[in-house]
Amino acid sequence: MSSRTVLIGYSVRGRAVVAALRANGHANGFTVADSDPVRAEQAVLEGVPAVVGPCWRLRTLWLAGAHTADHVVVAVPDDETAVRITSAVRSLNETATIITVVRSSEVRELVEHAGADHVVDIRQVYEWAPGAVPPQDGGGESPDLEWTLTERAVTQDEVGRSPLVCGHQVLAVMRHGQRIWVEDSKVGVLRDDDRLLVVSSRSVTT
Repeated sequence: MSSRTVLIGYSVRGRAVVAALRANGHANGFTVADSDPVRAEQAVLEGVPAVVGPCWRLRTLWLAGAHTADHVVVAVPDDETAVRITSAVRSLNETATIITVVRSSEVRELVEHAGADHVVDIRQVYEWAPGAVPPQDGGGESPDLEWTLTERAVTQDEVGRSPLVCGHQVLAVMRHGQRIWVEDSKVGVLRDDDRLLVVSSRSVTT
């Protein structure tokens, strides 16, 4: 049985995860979504269909087929963006297995909260796919960052506006005890009694 996979971020690490899925009988074919036209072009040159655009936008994810995919691999360089993309994917597809690659172990709980089924530290990627060579970019954990997920009230100047214009840190709207992802059309515009679910990070000195 074929399995449809979307890889968000055409990185070495992302391709390693897809290779691991293939080795286990999944991901017979996959599509790439990437915000970088150069990486998307590289995917096309290597015979992989690709979509270019902001990967946290529902339109980009929809064009890539994330709404009907069996597996979605999120492998972008920035952990905060990874959280946002994971939440957007989950809002589109309730049944897909989402695998999110992160740089910092501190963000694991946030990514799971956003909807990831599996959170993979970048070091684990190469345990999954031993044949892949880790890039020499100094990438690893980021122990100097502490991640938090908090709620805040909607400000007066935000009332009547879309949550999408409130900053990329806003993941969801809490309304009458229900969490609505910001990309969900049901959220409409913000109300004065809404609360916003916000992800943030700060530097930690040791």
